[in-house]
Amino acid sequence: MKSEIVVIVWNELERTKDCLKSIILKTKAPYELLIIDNGSNVETSQYLRDFASLYNDRVNLIRNEKNLGYLKAANQGLRHSKADFVCLLNNDTLVTEDWLNELVYLALENPDLGLLNPSSNTLGQKTNIKDIDNYAQSLKRYHGQFEEMAQASGFCMFIRREVIDKIGVFDEIYGRGYFEDTDYSKRASQAGFTIARCKASYVYHYEGASFLKFKDHNKMFKENQKIFYSRWGKPKRIFIEARDGLGNGDKEECLRLARKGSWIIIVEEKNAKIKNINHSNIKFLLYNRRLFILKCLFRIIRRIKKRYDILLIQSDRLRRILKIMRVFHKARVTSLKDIRGL
Repeated sequence: MKSEIVVIVWNELERTKDCLKSIILKTKAPYELLIIDNGSNVETSQYLRDFASLYNDRVNLIRNEKNLGYLKAANQGLRHSKADFVCLLNNDTLVTEDWLNELVYLALENPDLGLLNPSSNTLGQKTNIKDIDNYAQSLKRYHGQFEEMAQASGFCMFIRREVIDKIGVFDEIYGRGYFEDTDYSKRASQAGFTIARCKASYVYHYEGASFLKFKDHNKMFKENQKIFYSRWGKPKRIFIEARDGLGNGDKEECLRLARKGSWIIIVEEKNAKIKNINHSNIKFLLYNRRLFILKCLFRIIRRIKKRYDILLIQSDRLRRILKIMRVFHKARVTSLKDIRGL
């Protein structure tokens, strides 16, 4: 089954060369490559023409005489594509051996998966750039496995055709970018598709290269964040104290909240039986019994920049202490039993 890889290029010639070469050398699954030259300079445009001519059996080139902005160019690529799977790939990335095979295999085995990311330094699977091929090879032991996510990142977004048919393309209200991928993920999730990271596929991303060249990138981020929050609400940061372990139904409730975009920390005792939850927004911490309450308090109070919004507390004693200390942590304090009402 053939995939279509869409790469948007606006200058950044050396990074673009490395990206395209890695695709040619490392991609064994059937594919076509669509390059959109988004108003690049003369040198970059000439390189892209030569590249497309050299690999004309699998490369198509579209030239925009002026820079339309990333979103419009990405939508141009999505509308042009016809394959069963489409992968939007930034030109500041390096793909590794069998990266596409793993994504396609996972999508075929799991029809509910609508959007996929590969493993990447961007998503926390960090490695030295000189060692990415060895690291990527070490991930092959996770063949066919995935971790669910609340949103897919746009640096390498693998999209099932049915998603495009059902929800369309990116919303261009987000201008040159920021939050367009998160918004698209929300729409895909709302349409019934699952979003995940393919553990055995790896793509390295030179983070920040795409947007830092814009002097107003901070302003762009804040404006688009405001648009996103007005549509979908601000994601909640939730701390769960479950000293004796999660109860019946709690695991499903945590997963429900994570799928809505909430970030969840679950703290249990070291001897508790952990109910593993396969979602990137859910993390477990294990504390010793002797200092359990003290460590929970320290974890909550020390957060200043990204405070918890909600504290779901199993222990009556800890809940009483946290209510007294609310002036410091600012969060809503309630019982773990109330998780179903969130």
